[in-house]
Amino acid sequence: MLRNILVQLYLFLQPLLGLGQSLPDTLVSPLPGDLKECSGMTLIDDTTFVLINDGGNEAELFLIDTLGQVQQTIALIGIPNRDWESVAYADGLLYIGDFGNNANKRTDLEIFVLDISKLQSAQTWSLKGSIPFQYPEQSEFPAAEERQYYDLEAMIVERDSLFLFTKNRTKPFDGLVKVYGLSTETKKQDAKLIKEFKTNVGLKHFNWVSGASLGPNGNDLFLLGYSKIWYVENWRHTHQTDLYSYRLKAFSQKEALALRGRQLYMAQEKSPNAPQSLRKVDVSLFLNRFNQLIPEAYELKHSRLSSKDTLDLVFQKPRYFIGENYALYNQTGEAVKQGVISEESLRKGGLQLALNGLPPGTYVLSIEGPFKRAFIIQISL
Repeated sequence: MLRNILVQLYLFLQPLLGLGQSLPDTLVSPLPGDLKECSGMTLIDDTTFVLINDGGNEAELFLIDTLGQVQQTIALIGIPNRDWESVAYADGLLYIGDFGNNANKRTDLEIFVLDISKLQSAQTWSLKGSIPFQYPEQSEFPAAEERQYYDLEAMIVERDSLFLFTKNRTKPFDGLVKVYGLSTETKKQDAKLIKEFKTNVGLKHFNWVSGASLGPNGNDLFLLGYSKIWYVENWRHTHQTDLYSYRLKAFSQKEALALRGRQLYMAQEKSPNAPQSLRKVDVSLFLNRFNQLIPEAYELKHSRLSSKDTLDLVFQKPRYFIGENYALYNQTGEAVKQGVISEESLRKGGLQLALNGLPPGTYVLSIEGPFKRAFIIQISL
């Protein structure tokens, strides 16, 4: 009943909410009935996601492909699901956040750390340990209504750190998101307050953070809400955090977010109006705003070269070109060199192409992606 009222309220107030640009998210596939309350999702290889359900469901991992089809279901015997709300993956280790805290009164917050390096090949896993933690700033259980900052549904992992993005339940709602950091060491810890920022004030259901995923370069971040996605550039900067808000098609309970290439995947929970489903949106839409900020996203150092030279294309924002296609065409339209821009080459700042063996003449270098552009190259002896 409450969700129906919220949907109707959203449809009525949507033009007044200032949600920013609209995102054409698309349906990938319905999810099976066993995943009707998906609360977390992470990519573990190029074609496989791990999904979890929240509290009240079995302690299980669901491995699905990019079409939303379940490949395996793994029971985690001996691990409780008190209130699983997020999952993250790095270097063979899976981090399951048992830290849902709607009433802001839990004292048993914990992150389970699983070794799943052999999960797909041998269907085996092992519990490496856990990370019990607490918020040093919280002294009341439950916290007073005006200080209920300690619910949690969003987590990411990077190198040796976990980052947590709280779900604000303050009354009145002030829109503040607290970002906490933890070590990935399996020991009891105090969560360290890294920074704070605001999504928006107003109706909390439209401004809750319910999921998170690192962006293409690790310096940018995507945050998920029930009706929008926020894009955060350089999110670790302490002095300023700029959130760019993008409106999704529909208000619904979405708590799971994962990036694969240029596609953001999200899981939508079952509601009276729609079945549980896997959806996605193209990240390039977020990056289009750089077309307004950067007149030239990249430049060619030299357009007149010899067949002994190396073509050198320098990027102002190299991280946004990982995985983009390039091709060098001759005058007949044949692609004489082509490939994918690798992370390794972008670490050096750009794209380098050896021109040895190419006959003199005029060529066209084409780069795809949100900053699609072509360059005319003259090659001499």
